Amino acid sequence: MTRPEVDPLERMNRFQEPEARALIADLGLAEGSRGLDVGCGVGLYTLWLAEAVGRRGRVVGIEPSAERVEAARALVGHVLPAPCLEFREGDATKIDAPDATFDWVWCGDALHHVQETGRALAEFTRVLRPGGRILVKESQLLHGLFLPGHPVLERRLRQAEMEWSRHEGGEFSFEERRQRTLASLRAVGLAVESFQTKILERRAPLPGAARDYIQHVVFERNWGPRLRDLLAPGDWEQRSALCDMDSTTFILNDPDYYCLYPISILVARR
Repeated sequence: MTRPEVDPLERMNRFQEPEARALIADLGLAEGSRGLDVGCGVGLYTLWLAEAVGRRGRVVGIEPSAERVEAARALVGHVLPAPCLEFREGDATKIDAPDATFDWVWCGDALHHVQETGRALAEFTRVLRPGGRILVKESQLLHGLFLPGHPVLERRLRQAEMEWSRHEGGEFSFEERRQRTLASLRAVGLAVESFQTKILERRAPLPGAARDYIQHVVFERNWGPRLRDLLAPGDWEQRSALCDMDSTTFILNDPDYYCLYPISILVARR
């Protein structure tokens, strides 16, 4: 039987897992606290957050798509008993919860997808108890490094990716929207108490989760055929030589390969 295609978000989360768990531990979420994960994706971060607050706590993950919600339930919904972990449909700009319901709100790699950023942050604040925290995590506020030794090509690939993403990001690309997170938090009157970045480092021989993410998500999806018309022919040829798995010069087979990948988290308090 052919294995169903793995969601790119699952690949990314598993790539980030060691540092993600450490980052969550550093937040010091209170045991037994109630949290909301806005834009929970495949549910892995929701699970790790729920594990951090223990069996007396509760974490609710929301996604606007019913299909996404079912995928999260299927992947991790069985790991912890109800009501420790719950997934349901929900809109970041109109959260179905009373005022002051949660002790903290987490939004990981999702805020830059929300066009009405201010409205979403206002909703986060509404459902948060006084003194509670909003935790916004974004990957690659700084550029990651996936093609060591080829900075010019990597810069051109990132530029092409930024242009491609404007069809969904609107006026700004996703990269530009991510970099405006701090300003967005301050614009709605939130007090930003910390802003830190962790750098993930992976070296050859790559762990399976790292190779899987870089090959299938970065090279094949993000820098794949959708960028071809945005690159000069010579750049596409060089990209194919380095990023195609069947190439004799596939960079992930280089014994000196390494990648660097930043994760940032901003903590604001109501």
